[in-house]
Amino acid sequence: MYDTNSPLNNINVSFSDYVQRHATSMEAHLVNGVPDYSFSLDNELRKSMMKIPHFTSICKTITSSLVAQQIQILNQEGIAVGPNQFPEIYRMTADCAQKLGIGIPNVFIVNSPGEMNAYTIAADDSSPIVVLYSSIVERMTPGELKGVIAHECGHIHNNHSALQSVVNVILSSLGGSGIAGMVITLANIALMQFWTRAAEITADRAALICADDVQDVINMNSTLLTGGMIGKQYSVNLESLREQLEITLNNPSKVYEVLSDHPSSVRRVFCTMEFSECETFFQWRPDFKRYDAVVRTKEETDRRCQKLVNILDNVKGGIR
Repeated sequence: MYDTNSPLNNINVSFSDYVQRHATSMEAHLVNGVPDYSFSLDNELRKSMMKIPHFTSICKTITSSLVAQQIQILNQEGIAVGPNQFPEIYRMTADCAQKLGIGIPNVFIVNSPGEMNAYTIAADDSSPIVVLYSSIVERMTPGELKGVIAHECGHIHNNHSALQSVVNVILSSLGGSGIAGMVITLANIALMQFWTRAAEITADRAALICADDVQDVINMNSTLLTGGMIGKQYSVNLESLREQLEITLNNPSKVYEVLSDHPSSVRRVFCTMEFSECETFFQWRPDFKRYDAVVRTKEETDRRCQKLVNILDNVKGGIR
């Protein structure tokens, strides 16, 4: 029987209203069209990269052929995740996509004995793809695996994916000729390498936003350090790991990291911990905010993270 006096009568339960409210809540997390959690260094370097002559046209040329080729290979050699194929992984992906306000990407698992990796493939005219190496699926806990998937969704959310594919092609063709030769200078190489490392910090923040537990994302990077081979009867001691980081920060040989397209997992662990105390994180996940939580501004968090990932500066004493 319909109760005309019920307070529930005034609640709008239509799907269209839900979609509109969801879109509005996602817009509140955008700053100049960029997700508010994005690492500022990521955005600054990306803008500089887009000013490289011919870079935009090269991006379109490479992605138009690369994505179609990779999709064909994945359908031949990988297995597509879906509601009826690895449904637990599909549910993780759907939850991450919902939290970030993006479409559910296509997920493929590929055989990779021993190598732990994941990446995204995307172009303007195709649905994003997340590729998981089988070793990651096998060796990580469900919480850690969700962190990996959320990390890749973070790349999609921040429009990293197509750009990363192009940068990887250009960097892998160093010394060659052709379209990559149009943009290769020492300065441009350094710029691209710096950007890819900064983009990883942004994606780790997305992982934290989607996580069921902050510790899962810290453990995710710790597992990448150990290869997942030490077993879950052991745990990484963060204070000891911080001492290891201090050695890295103060060692002149750290300049060799310039050649890497990822920050070290040790650096990533502590950048993740920094963002876990950021006001922007708590705006996304107020359920994680404890009464005694340390809360820093986004600007202060970015400054502290930049010190952690900056290879060329000597940050004696580290960050506490």
